[in-house]
Amino acid sequence: MEKKKKGRKGLIALAVALALILLLGLCAWIYYEGKLGLIRYDDGSRELDISASVPADDLDLPDMGEAPQDAEERGKLPQGEAAFDSDVVNILLLGTDERSEEFSDNARADSILLLSLNTRLHTIKLVSIERGIGVPVPGRNDDWITHTFRYGGAALTLQTVRDCFKVDVDRYVRVNFSAFEKAIDVVGGVDIVLTPAEAAYINKEKDHGGDSGVQSVRAGSAHLNGKTALIYARAREIDSDWQRIERQRNVIQATVNEVKGEDVFTLNRLADEILPMVQTNLTKGEITSLLLEAPGFISQGAQIEQMTIPTYETCWNSVGVDGRKLIGVDFAANAEILQRFFYEGE
Repeated sequence: MEKKKKGRKGLIALAVALALILLLGLCAWIYYEGKLGLIRYDDGSRELDISASVPADDLDLPDMGEAPQDAEERGKLPQGEAAFDSDVVNILLLGTDERSEEFSDNARADSILLLSLNTRLHTIKLVSIERGIGVPVPGRNDDWITHTFRYGGAALTLQTVRDCFKVDVDRYVRVNFSAFEKAIDVVGGVDIVLTPAEAAYINKEKDHGGDSGVQSVRAGSAHLNGKTALIYARAREIDSDWQRIERQRNVIQATVNEVKGEDVFTLNRLADEILPMVQTNLTKGEITSLLLEAPGFISQGAQIEQMTIPTYETCWNSVGVDGRKLIGVDFAANAEILQRFFYEGE
């Protein structure tokens, strides 16, 4: 009889333990689903509006030289299928130029980057796409690639990147200036090494903006808050668009460095504040799969290999039919460079 009582107690204890595990699992699932529910899911499609107006601002670029004699031939889009590897996930990162928490169909993609995650090697690669590349727009003449978002949303920008560079990418993540600033503030700022010119530019913007929350800085190592980091990442007048997009990647790497060492409470606050300001066509299942791969990327140091497209040797000065300055590009050469960068070692 005593043995039967002990057996029943053991079964009861096991049942209680299983119930607790199931309850904790349910709570974790509800918590996780709640976080994913904060994200704005959007397939990126939009009716093409080729009449949309875009600002007539200019590019700050070094002299790339005159177009080669065979520029028309080299400027044709490459043929064939986009490069693909089941271990490589490519995501287009779009930074649009709204300064509010709301997204607008009138926005432009102020920054366009390709993030490539190799889930087998756990490598991270990030490519900046120069905003002034002249690309074909359906129903229009060639225009800057940054303007494709204004004409047709994320879907058109994705299609343009696929057509021009033959890389398999059909997923995007969109944030705007407001989300950029808030994310950096939530992690406590980022460490950036400033040149004298960059420090002077930030201080000039601070003086111009008054009491705007922008910091006073010096050349050398600096810890930047969100507003100051945004000024740093968008600076181009002091040198060129090429250095500007390098600064954007510097901020991304610095943010990754901060996040990978944060405690769960800070990560929870980051999720609560930033996820509602993220738009994407990634599914919840795809996001979950990538999160499960996160420990592998962190174990590799979460260091990001970087580059810019086009390379300086494969582009030239060009002017569109409306007189707008464009970057002429050897698309086939850059497609080959990009594919080699993403898939090397495969």
